[in-house]
Amino acid sequence: MSASEVVTDGLWDLLAHERGLRIVWRTQKTEESRKALNLCWGIWITSPGSRFGDDRLPAAGDWKQCTATVLSRDHYPAPDHLEYRGACLGCGWVSDHTHRGAKAENLAVEDAHDHTHPGWRDIPVVGAPPSGDAPSAHNKLVGVWVEKWAPLLPDGCWSGEARSAPAGSATPPATFPAARLAAATTWRPTNTVREEDGGQLCLL
Repeated sequence: MSASEVVTDGLWDLLAHERGLRIVWRTQKTEESRKALNLCWGIWITSPGSRFGDDRLPAAGDWKQCTATVLSRDHYPAPDHLEYRGACLGCGWVSDHTHRGAKAENLAVEDAHDHTHPGWRDIPVVGAPPSGDAPSAHNKLVGVWVEKWAPLLPDGCWSGEARSAPAGSATPPATFPAARLAAATTWRPTNTVREEDGGQLCLL
């Protein structure tokens, strides 16, 4: 699903509900209004789209591409009181799966990435490309890195040459996000589209 195919109910309805409950809580300051706010879904404090303490919640169209985020709600004082689910800031998709308990936030992150980056679970985990040394030492280290890791990456993921993004896109060709690991030393976007705060892979 592309960000242009905005879901009419889902994330935006949940955030509108949260916004309304925030207003009620700020005007009434009652225990009931506090509990109602805690029990509604909102963007988790550490996730893209969160503006803790700020009423400017994301709206449809703010993100031009599918971008993973995590929603949460609080069932305190119940054990494992925090509940999480994945969502998308681009199209408004919200996962049907909710998670509580150990690793719950990570599971919600994985659900969100299943939506924004299908197939990401099949990408091999490789070491980060080298950075920060003088050019000659850096080139040598990159060569060692390529020799070690390139055979594990999908075909075309490492070309050793600068790649350009498809027209109108802020991401490299089809091997993305696998390419991101290798591309750190070679790929540079050719357009001026700025990736939104948090980016698509900040949760990986």
